[in-house]
Amino acid sequence: MDKLPSPMDESPSPTDELPPSPLLKSRIPRKTILVDRNLFTGYESRIQDLHCPIRKGITCYRRDDTIFEHNIHSSGKHEPRIIIPKHPSRDLAKILFVPIKGNRILLFAKYLGNGFYLHLSIHEICSDNRAGPALWVFNGSLDGHFDNYDLGPIKSTENSLGITFAVRFIDHWKLFDISTTDTDASDNCPLIESGRIDFDLKLKSKWVHRKYLVILSPDRRILLNAAQERGRHKETIDIHYLDSGGTNNMNFSFVTRISIPYPRFPEDLPANFQPPVLAFSADGCKFAMAMACGRVSVWDIRSKVPFKTFIQVPKSDFDDPVRYLQFSSGKLGKEALVFVEHDHLSRCEVIHVIDATSFETEEILFLKLEDPEVYRGVGSVFFDPSGGTLYVELAGTLYQWDLRKSEPGPEWWIGEE
Repeated sequence: MDKLPSPMDESPSPTDELPPSPLLKSRIPRKTILVDRNLFTGYESRIQDLHCPIRKGITCYRRDDTIFEHNIHSSGKHEPRIIIPKHPSRDLAKILFVPIKGNRILLFAKYLGNGFYLHLSIHEICSDNRAGPALWVFNGSLDGHFDNYDLGPIKSTENSLGITFAVRFIDHWKLFDISTTDTDASDNCPLIESGRIDFDLKLKSKWVHRKYLVILSPDRRILLNAAQERGRHKETIDIHYLDSGGTNNMNFSFVTRISIPYPRFPEDLPANFQPPVLAFSADGCKFAMAMACGRVSVWDIRSKVPFKTFIQVPKSDFDDPVRYLQFSSGKLGKEALVFVEHDHLSRCEVIHVIDATSFETEEILFLKLEDPEVYRGVGSVFFDPSGGTLYVELAGTLYQWDLRKSEPGPEWWIGEE
């Protein structure tokens, strides 16, 4: 029987004795120290963009402007392994490893220096599920082409890599494919415009210098646009459906609007008031929304009534929003929903893990902050590619929970094959 740690770090009480979790193999996490917390001397020294792109246990991240790959199940002296060393004059701002067609993986990295710089490299995935030497590389500036800040990868069925890049503009995205005809593309931008996604937005952002929130469903058939209405004290979500066009030239039309009032709203919004956060389920039929007041709700795309609401009692302030809202990438319709909130009284990070089929089963996990002034909270939350393992990084330590395998009969989670 699992013994759930008390959030106040006290001796376990009788209520901490719980029956086996219906969602997790164990409530007690496996822990791996990635970086000694004493080495965290500043923002750059912290672990950032931590994710698991290929296989359970093999993680990638950036730290001190260096890109690492780390097999947490290996005790070898070469862990972690440097994929890209620190650049002498540029600051590393963002990384992402994305599996592509042909048993390969794409490394996407943004740099800041005297302008915006982009690193793209394609690597073979080796038999040990590690990234091999680069097969193709681009390192160069995108100045004069478009804003590197807004560039991001999305899946595609129209090219040989299975991925394209999108750049966000006011009312559309432009799509760009990667041209890999040259082995070394360092002198020429390899991104070739290949299409466009248009949307007729009625909602505009109230935040100066910030684009209003727009997200696409995984199958690129539904578009959500969210904003906080001026003076109306509510969040508003517009739902758009794909109207016409092929995979690379798409048009979305407005279908309906959902308005969600805040249960409590301050007279004057704080300067760092957060916009809503949205996340789609893998099948695109449901989405979750986190409001600045801490309320999390789940919606069926066909309904104006929430399917389920979590954290019913609003927070006392708007300065500590829900973070890391996401669905797992497990089998379609058999997923977990996760999000993190901070509890000031207990100085704990509170992790919610929810059955994303019925949304009736929830596990609440606590991670104690040893020094809240130095370690500001959870740094990363992500799943392995199968969706069967949840990872949470806090102050250099990676916590791992395995989701329970399915039992005979109607189940919510398929687990590992």
